[in-house]
Amino acid sequence: MQTKIKYGAALLAFVVLGFCLVFGGLKDSINSSYGERLALKVSAPISKSAALSGLGFRKILDRYLFLVGVEKENEKLRERVAFLEAELAKAKESQLELARLKGLAKILKKFETSSPVVARVIGRPISSWQGVVIIDQGLDAGILPEMPVLGKTRFGEAGVVGQVISVEKNYAKVLLLTDPSSAVDALVQRSRARGLLRGAGKNKCILDYVAAEADVRENDLVVTSGFDALFPKGLLLGKVVRIYPGRSKGLFRPIEVKPAVNLQKIEEVIVLQRVKIK
Repeated sequence: MQTKIKYGAALLAFVVLGFCLVFGGLKDSINSSYGERLALKVSAPISKSAALSGLGFRKILDRYLFLVGVEKENEKLRERVAFLEAELAKAKESQLELARLKGLAKILKKFETSSPVVARVIGRPISSWQGVVIIDQGLDAGILPEMPVLGKTRFGEAGVVGQVISVEKNYAKVLLLTDPSSAVDALVQRSRARGLLRGAGKNKCILDYVAAEADVRENDLVVTSGFDALFPKGLLLGKVVRIYPGRSKGLFRPIEVKPAVNLQKIEEVIVLQRVKIK
């Protein structure tokens, strides 16, 4: 079938060519020869089709260029949105920090005679068992080792975070209450039972060396005793959350205490340069 079509097309081409040769020289009195007019009739549909095809290609090209332009514009818009989102995040962080600092400002008034220094936490270890943080104030701000470090509790009051253990010019290392090497002389506020608050990792401490017969209950508040010459008396340490059975000798019973300050999320602290409370 295809072969017949090819032969037919070839034959038609020869016929058209013959007419062009025969009538090519014959012209009417106005414009074209008969051969020219015949050739025009034969070639016109083909030219029209080619023109339409060219127009279609032009439309496709224009459409492609339009889409390229739109994609470039979209990319610029995406970059603009990303920039605005970053600026919004910065503004939000500044707002949150301002709210936290306002909370600390109320605490500072209570410790004005202790020359308190506000510092930001700028580093903490990955391991939750390493109870230390780095703050952005040091020797230049008058901070020295063994100075008490406080933070804001969820009740708005000051709570003990830990103590400074080493200092450089512009930063210091703070040992948290929860570190196993931390120990603070403490009292159960209600009953005045005395013990030693030791770090137990994560967000937990153990009030050790409490007499087995001592009056201690869950939800009792634990405060600094002031007997260690490090922390001023009466600072909030935490709350009793569990009382363990007495030891085999029956002399003491350990008590689990949850720190008053959320040490996992703390971002700003107050360092007391002198340990005198109003």
